[in-house]
Amino acid sequence: MSNESFYEKLTPIDNFVDISDPKIYTEMPDDWYIAVSDVKNSTDLIRHGNYKAVNLIGASTIMALLNLKKSFSLPFIFGGDGACVCIPESMVDEAKQSLLATKLMANDLYGIDLRVGIVPIRFVREQGYNVLVAPCRLSKSFDQAAFSGGGLQFAEDCLKDPKTESRFALDIGTHKPTADFSGLECRWQNVPSTQGEIVTLIVQALGTSEEEKNKTYREIIGTIGAIYGNDAKCHPLQEQLLTMSMSEQQLSGESNIRSYSKGFIYRIWYWVKIRYGVLLGKLLISQKMKTGLTDWGTYKKSLIENTDFKKFDDKLRQVLSGSIEQREQLNSYLEKKYQSKELVYGIHAASSALLTCLLFNYHHAHVHLVDSDNGGYAMAAIQLKERLLALQ
Repeated sequence: MSNESFYEKLTPIDNFVDISDPKIYTEMPDDWYIAVSDVKNSTDLIRHGNYKAVNLIGASTIMALLNLKKSFSLPFIFGGDGACVCIPESMVDEAKQSLLATKLMANDLYGIDLRVGIVPIRFVREQGYNVLVAPCRLSKSFDQAAFSGGGLQFAEDCLKDPKTESRFALDIGTHKPTADFSGLECRWQNVPSTQGEIVTLIVQALGTSEEEKNKTYREIIGTIGAIYGNDAKCHPLQEQLLTMSMSEQQLSGESNIRSYSKGFIYRIWYWVKIRYGVLLGKLLISQKMKTGLTDWGTYKKSLIENTDFKKFDDKLRQVLSGSIEQREQLNSYLEKKYQSKELVYGIHAASSALLTCLLFNYHHAHVHLVDSDNGGYAMAAIQLKERLLALQ
């Protein structure tokens, strides 16, 4: 198997409940790397109402790296206030440029300090961790990468630890920052819940063996299904609630990032282009038109199918639509498991979901990142870490 196309050749799993089974995973090659981004002080930014900007910066990291291959052939995980993308050795130099350009853009547009770095998987293994991956089939055109082995969290910690930060964090002075953010789109209004709230959940099993953790995750997934229903019932996006936005506040994120550093004339041109695109999209979708390869009558359905609403990176991550009563029932179950030291968890509720789109075309090559508003994954992660520290 060629290391360069390693991930593309893996066979996807079809059943999400298997994501914690060690047998489904394959080791990433030693000569691959983990590109990491993480927003500093994201909690303060969220408290000041800037989570949409935080979310967009994390997504921009992914899009800039995917554009180096012009495909979704790189395994990645989106964490709300940052991301991890695994890349082959041949992409490292270009990836450094893209990460640094994203760092500059985040600071120039939003005053956000973005940590960026690249950690060799070989080093991760030398420190006793591993990076294993399995594509999980969520739709006929979207495989969501699942990760195991603890390596992604360790790579992120390397950027935060003063002892290793200088070794792996990227220095703007040594590389030419250039990035392509084309394909990053943010044109949908926040999506309200059909049942009252959107919940972002992160759960980490604490068993002493892989078999014990696997059992815990399977139980958790089953319990979520019992409380919230199947994917169709608890999915954070519903077709009837997906509405394209003409709001300046909503469209400014994409417009600013896509026109960043390209000059005043381009900025004005893109300001007009994005609004024309929204009006055209509204028309095509409402009239269920077909253009070229795209059936706009089924686009919303395709968008929902290609959403990363459930994923795994040594932690179960899921965004759910439900009622307050359902969340309280889930929280009660998780709290009992936490008190018995079987797991740690974080849970964040909001009235709506945020949606950020990564696409190469509207036919099938599009992926959509979803999170709950006002903190989502970032706030849930803080709760999880606090509970983990309380057990130590």
